[in-house]
Amino acid sequence: MTVVGIIAEYNPFHQGHAYQLAMARELTGADYVLVVMSGNYVQRGAPAMFDKHVRAEAALRAGADLVAELPLCAATGSAEYFASGAVSLLARTGVVTDLCFGSECGDLRGLSRLADVLAQEPEGYRERLRALLREGRSFPAAREEALARFDSSLPSGLLRSPNNLLGLEYLKALARLQSPIRPHTLLRKGASYHENTVSRCENASASGIRAALLKQDGRFTEELLCQLPFPELYRDYMDRPPITEDAFSLLLLEKLWRISCEEASFSPFLGVTGELSNRIAGLLDDFRSFSQFTDLVKTRNLTRTAVSRALLHILLNVREYREPSVLRVLGFRRAAEPLMSALTERSRIAVSASPCESLSPSGLYPDHLYESVRSLLHGAPFSNETRRKLLVV
Repeated sequence: MTVVGIIAEYNPFHQGHAYQLAMARELTGADYVLVVMSGNYVQRGAPAMFDKHVRAEAALRAGADLVAELPLCAATGSAEYFASGAVSLLARTGVVTDLCFGSECGDLRGLSRLADVLAQEPEGYRERLRALLREGRSFPAAREEALARFDSSLPSGLLRSPNNLLGLEYLKALARLQSPIRPHTLLRKGASYHENTVSRCENASASGIRAALLKQDGRFTEELLCQLPFPELYRDYMDRPPITEDAFSLLLLEKLWRISCEEASFSPFLGVTGELSNRIAGLLDDFRSFSQFTDLVKTRNLTRTAVSRALLHILLNVREYREPSVLRVLGFRRAAEPLMSALTERSRIAVSASPCESLSPSGLYPDHLYESVRSLLHGAPFSNETRRKLLVV
């Protein structure tokens, strides 16, 4: 049995994602496609604009055979944590034979060469990196130059693109685990990751679709609808305010003040350094919204994304990174029942189709909080996570 794994957010699931699913199956000759997907919160340190069940159903309808949830601490972690958690989950299923990911370069050999150096961190590279950091270079710039100085033949320019960077982390994670999973990369097509416009002429990026919805206050235009393979899945989101971090502003402010008064430090939370903790405490009087406060706190050495992740971890009480201990299945296709059976037999990790089995009451808090905000923002009924049935299409 050949099973190709895909790591994704699908926020939202668009035509480019449907293309990747089809090509991953074709490229690897896979019998099944298993997707590990972020839940209700995503890697840039924000709530997903669309809930995980809608996104999972879109992926299954488009050809994924099974969608499992990436645990919160990995889904909202740095690129290294995100990749480590997802690759570890795929490796421990016992059934995944291949991993396919998109990249801006489509050059697996070049990415693999870079990943080898970054995983091993030879002393010559580390010396150059330390020297450049002491000069005041930002870490991304210092890393790229240190690699170029260490070995001028390395394609260090690949580090400038977000999907290339994630691909490198996937390769590093595979190497660290000494996993036999075979990596493949697909050249990303359509709009770039950071492209914030949407047109009928090309596949838009997820960030472009989100930006358009924010600009249009949740109005799904024809240009947007043609980017979504199954637009009817988003009917509950149409013409309603988009879910963003600012919908959680008062919740975050209450949590920050409570911790400030009771614990005095934010350092126990994942991604919060001593410097960041001091900045949060020192600027708390000027809090106006989640996004405004993120912009206020960031510095040259504290990127906006890192600050947003840290604030989200404080809100959701994420204090440490842990390797996944349960494979939570969000849904699968009826035709993929042999895959489910193989998972049950071969998985080196517990497989669960119920949040009640895989999460403690405190572990359910992030999903219940998300659903509470969604229901209040949209004036829609609350859907209790513990009462959801496993999605089968």
